[in-house]
Amino acid sequence: MSQCYCLSQRFKHTMDASADQVIIPAYLSCPICHQLYKKPKSLPCLHSYCEECLVKLQEGSDLICTVCKQTTQIPSDGMKQLPNHLFLTRLADEMTIKQKIKQNEEIICTACIRKNPVTSFCSDCATLMCKECNESHKYSSDKQGHSVIQLDEIRSEKMDIKLLNQSTKIVRCDDHEKKLNFYCKTCDQLICHYCTTNEHAGHEHGSVKKMAKQHLDKMDEVVKPVDDMIDKLTASEEEILSTGKKIESQATEVEQDIDTYFDQLEQKLKQQRKDFKKKISEILTRKKEAVFVQQQQLQHVREQLEHVKKLNEVVKSESDNREALYMKKQVTRDVKRLGESYTKLKTEPVELANIKFSREYEQSFPFFGNLSYGPFNTSVAHFPAYGQVGKEVKFTVITKDDNHYPCHSKITTEAKSSTGDVITAEVKDNHDGSYTASFVPTQPGEVEVTVTINGESINTCPLNVQILHHTTLDKPSKIVNDDRKMGQPLGIAFGKDGVWAVVDCSNHCVCIFDSQDKLNRTFGSNGNGNGQFRDPHGLAFDANNHLYVVDSNNDRVQKFDINGSYLLQFGNKGSGDGQLSHPVGITVYNDRVFVADDSNNRISVFQCDGQFSNTFGSDHLSRPYDVAVTNNNQVLVANYNHHCISIFTLDGNYVNKIGTQGSDRGQLSCPISLAIDLYGFIFVADNKHGVSIFDKDGVFIHCFGSSGSSAGQFSCSCRIGYSCPCGIACSPNGSVYVCDQNKRKIQIFSDY
Repeated sequence: MSQCYCLSQRFKHTMDASADQVIIPAYLSCPICHQLYKKPKSLPCLHSYCEECLVKLQEGSDLICTVCKQTTQIPSDGMKQLPNHLFLTRLADEMTIKQKIKQNEEIICTACIRKNPVTSFCSDCATLMCKECNESHKYSSDKQGHSVIQLDEIRSEKMDIKLLNQSTKIVRCDDHEKKLNFYCKTCDQLICHYCTTNEHAGHEHGSVKKMAKQHLDKMDEVVKPVDDMIDKLTASEEEILSTGKKIESQATEVEQDIDTYFDQLEQKLKQQRKDFKKKISEILTRKKEAVFVQQQQLQHVREQLEHVKKLNEVVKSESDNREALYMKKQVTRDVKRLGESYTKLKTEPVELANIKFSREYEQSFPFFGNLSYGPFNTSVAHFPAYGQVGKEVKFTVITKDDNHYPCHSKITTEAKSSTGDVITAEVKDNHDGSYTASFVPTQPGEVEVTVTINGESINTCPLNVQILHHTTLDKPSKIVNDDRKMGQPLGIAFGKDGVWAVVDCSNHCVCIFDSQDKLNRTFGSNGNGNGQFRDPHGLAFDANNHLYVVDSNNDRVQKFDINGSYLLQFGNKGSGDGQLSHPVGITVYNDRVFVADDSNNRISVFQCDGQFSNTFGSDHLSRPYDVAVTNNNQVLVANYNHHCISIFTLDGNYVNKIGTQGSDRGQLSCPISLAIDLYGFIFVADNKHGVSIFDKDGVFIHCFGSSGSSAGQFSCSCRIGYSCPCGIACSPNGSVYVCDQNKRKIQIFSDY
């Protein structure tokens, strides 16, 4: 019987009215000899046996517990090294004495060395005494008023009393044969008086009474997680048992369905029906066995957890603190061990209630139905990483049974865009265990694809595909140059309602365009006063449509409203906090302004009111030219001299990089500008006279542009020291605007 049950009850002896004997409670009976415990030893699995009986469990150098089948390695010094179960020892000794009293056997006094028979019992001291000890007890000044009962009275009145003082069975020190009246906190063990001045000298120790007050409450904290683990395991058991019932119910229903279905067919189908019944029987047996094994595993751990909890309650209820302290170390160790077992348990059902029968028949298929129970050996092949708007995305689903033969199943797919729209998907049965699935995306961005087989989603789902515009981008759809009145456009940014702005470096001004790409106004002039600029580079809008302009050669950032009215400025020449040295790129995100501080090799962060916040990136950046924030809250920096895009968290912690130095596709050379569209795609303008496109994970997709003066080409300017394109931005409708600064125009690409 489980020791959890054994120690879940308080000690209580039961008298048999028809016989002169005391019935032994089950929890005091050894699982091997089924007799009252003799020198009980405790195994790590929390079950106990007589010391002599443990020999019967020995298999080589191991012990196999008969209750839970757990293996324990025998200590090097033999069985005696296993921990004594003091609590059971005292209860068993008390039961032995009660048996002797009931059966009129002689009991030798242990209160003295005379070895006289016991004649009386003091209920106040819980001590059995011989006649001489009784006389001494009677005249002792500190024992006046104690209740002393004669042994004959106990026999005749069948009294249920506690016959042993709890302290009488506390083990003594192995080295000094003295009572263990002290507790060493350093070594976590009970010790005697002599130990405090010898082996444990210098350790933190104290009397049992004093140390118990400090440590017993901690046992509740150790056992505290047990309740939660028991509750969760109980809930999991109930769910698993419920699943087992559903499996049986479904199996019965499917068997009936099979009978009904096959009764309608000709005699030649009888053999196939038998095959199906045999298969479902095997499935049911396997599933039930798996459910039973899992339930037994959970029950085993739960019972051990309950045992630890009850053991803690029982030990604490006893008045002698020595036992509690003696058991504290074991309880702590057991909770830790069981906690580790608990975390490794699979608490979700290992089997599902998914036995189904499909009434389908194809001329080319040699069956009139299919019994599905899962999990199938299902795989997806030829699934693309990228697709294009308006073009069919196709992939293959392959299903096989446990014997790896193609099987006929009901396959469905669902494609959902990043905006939550469901895209119609089609599935074609190829009649060989494979299915071709397809859908046509209508917008760019990430599409999530789910594949189900007989109503159950396969393990590899969801699958994700990035949808792009047609990635030709050979020529722009539009060119804006305002009759060549624009000087050298370097930076570009979009605000609300399709309004966008361009920094004109050579004219030291800002140009504002409407949503129809028509010039609305310009503001600014050459100088260092409020609203004046010297070689402005980057610019950005905030949520209020205020415009922040990087005034590079004045080493500052100026803030304007949408009409060009000056509001404030921040930054001045230097390398200290709040100072800038030739700032270039800028972006605004959640009321924070990120500035690419070129000559200081860092990103400087300000509040929208101009207050300095912090800097970051100096260990990873060399001439940062532009900065942007992604849809997943990462800061991207065009790292000019390192030929890559450096990635940081919003707090400035370095994460990774995109790109390596080179002239091949996907490589970068002195990146100077970057932008991110609504779908998370990253556009980088660099010194190769083109724009490279990466997905949100930094995987190269496409590039466009070359050196030249034709549409779709870009020209460099030696005066400012780097190639074009310079500024780049993505509009709300998905178009890409690129500054061709030497040709004094903006090229707009709408087909990507």
